[in-house]
Amino acid sequence: MQNHLEFDEIDLLKSPPNLEELQYLAGLAGLEVKEMLNRKSQSLKKLQPDLSSLLPEEAAALIQEDPRILIRPLLTDGTILLSGFKEEKYQQLLVQQ
Repeated sequence: MQNHLEFDEIDLLKSPPNLEELQYLAGLAGLEVKEMLNRKSQSLKKLQPDLSSLLPEEAAALIQEDPRILIRPLLTDGTILLSGFKEEKYQQLLVQQ
């Protein structure tokens, strides 16, 4: 299926989202900011943060320091957020457009 949609691409590694942006994105998915961290990331494992008590500001600071710890890609239409690559979910979103 070919979809011709306009989109804005943001390289999260070059321009990591700030706290306000992370809170907005997390809210679209019904998540907390810390839930956007990739628990499988080697970079995150090296940092060993206590995820159970991590505040949004602390999670955002970690992401600013090393954006590779963020689950990527992130796809949003402004009403929902898809995180990680899940082709079936992407297709469902694109069909709705």
